[in-house]
Amino acid sequence: MKQLRIIIIAFILITVGIFIWITIKNDASPMLFERMMVTDQRIVFLVLLISVFILLSTLSGLPVFHLSMALGFLLKLIPALIINWVVNIVAVMATFYLVRYAFSDYFHDKYGKKKLIRRINKRIRKYGLWTVAFSRGIYIIPTTFINFSFPLSRITPRSYLFGTMVGLLPEVGISVVTGYLIKHGMNKLSDPATRTWQIVIIGGLILLLSMVIIQFRLRQNRIKRFKRLKAVPYKN
Repeated sequence: MKQLRIIIIAFILITVGIFIWITIKNDASPMLFERMMVTDQRIVFLVLLISVFILLSTLSGLPVFHLSMALGFLLKLIPALIINWVVNIVAVMATFYLVRYAFSDYFHDKYGKKKLIRRINKRIRKYGLWTVAFSRGIYIIPTTFINFSFPLSRITPRSYLFGTMVGLLPEVGISVVTGYLIKHGMNKLSDPATRTWQIVIIGGLILLLSMVIIQFRLRQNRIKRFKRLKAVPYKN
């Protein structure tokens, strides 16, 4: 297991080093789009290649925003959204199982008995799905931190999967729509129309998540009150 951890860390360092070396003089997104003047026959190959890069980038903690934009640039909007969403879910879950298998036991042996870690795990077990969904959905917490921290907690794979499926929606929407808009003539990412899309997608998901969380909390409070009432002996 120690050898596996060393291999994973070495892979991440090498991958990050290559990425920095390639992009040190050029921004990743323009460089990618400049090389995307291709014929229709090569689109399938490029989509597969970009999907592999998304997987490798997620495993090594590199940004995937420009790769998701590329899918929006290459494909029609709906297929690009679906493909990007599915590929990102696969990449995130692959990272989850890799980190959990290689680092989880080591982490819990060293830090699992600390009071803070026990409290976090207790909350994660109870509200893990919505914690993951909200953490990804608000689009503020770095994705790499989410990808590498949650597998070290006691969250179940099922909760993490469903939370990721919901939480990835704004990230997927923003990146794909941005690439799609670039393809159709909006060459500036600061364009008001692009910002409107971002605001609508993020705001809509935050509102949806907030409503679900509020409803969930109300339901929990009703259950607690019902349990307390049942515990009180009945008196005439």
